Amino acid sequence: MIKHRFTLLVAISACVAALVVPMALTPAASASGKAPSVAVTAAAENSSEKISIRPVKPIIMMVPGPVPVPAAGSQLTRDRDAIFGVLSTKGLNPGWVYTAWFGIFNNPSECATRPCSGADFMNPAVQGSRVNFGGRIIGPDGSAVYGGFLGVGDTAGAFDGPGLLRPRHAEIHMVVRSHGPALMGAMLTEQLTMFNGGCPPNMCANVQISIHEP
Repeated sequence: MIKHRFTLLVAISACVAALVVPMALTPAASASGKAPSVAVTAAAENSSEKISIRPVKPIIMMVPGPVPVPAAGSQLTRDRDAIFGVLSTKGLNPGWVYTAWFGIFNNPSECATRPCSGADFMNPAVQGSRVNFGGRIIGPDGSAVYGGFLGVGDTAGAFDGPGLLRPRHAEIHMVVRSHGPALMGAMLTEQLTMFNGGCPPNMCANVQISIHEP
């Protein structure tokens, strides 16, 4: 079942590279009584899925900046037991390493503010968790695309917390984190996969965010 949903979610989010809003399909029987098309049937079977598209904003002094990053955005698809996220962004430093993280607030009603903030990871009632969903060295154009699937209870890429517990009701932040200039060997592997990889000697910091409220 998870494999089926993953394949479907990848197909749904293929349009994100162009930041096109997916069109809803409404199943309907024809006058001749023919069965609905495969695409319509698939949409009906997965009508519980929720898709949201949000801008990407810079983080200045740990507060999301008011002006979105030009030509950048993210899409999050949720169903009852998983999420699939894609983030496309620009304005990053060429030759530097940046990772992408799901910032998950499983109980956002317990956050001190709305939307939730990094400080809420310290509150156990929030059941917060930070989970990696990609890392890369930035090319000359300063752009990057990250994508990741996360099932309920999967903590394989988690920096902290229980992972995803409530896909439909959690507040999900997609965060781009800087790890400074690319290093060599094992240090580079850590930069690409760990929350504080490469720091020190470099400095790590969250630099961009895209917030998907429930």
